[in-house]
Amino acid sequence: MARKAPVTVDDDAPELTEAQLAEMRPAHEVLSPRQFEAVTSVRRGRPKTQTSKVPVTIRLDPDVVETYKATGTGWQTRMNECLSRGAQELRAAPTGRARGGSNETGPKAHLGGRAKAG
Repeated sequence: MARKAPVTVDDDAPELTEAQLAEMRPAHEVLSPRQFEAVTSVRRGRPKTQTSKVPVTIRLDPDVVETYKATGTGWQTRMNECLSRGAQELRAAPTGRARGGSNETGPKAHLGGRAKAG
């Protein structure tokens, strides 16, 4: 397990004394309403999206993963975009029509007949 970095004392930011702590007041008491709004309206973290993503576990061929990883940062997003386009094609395809020269129909045919029975 990794060790935590030792805490160092910063001379530019000395520890507050008991007297200083006792004098402290909430921000809304010492800031103007405009300043307080500016400070408290800051949103931290990733912006919320209209639709949240669903975490899944999936097993992929190593060469597929390596190919996407080789494209650099954001490879998961690019993989999601490709899967999204594939899903759009599946939704747009007429049902009951064979794809890829197979006698099978539906999403399983598009996947080369490798879809796991549910």
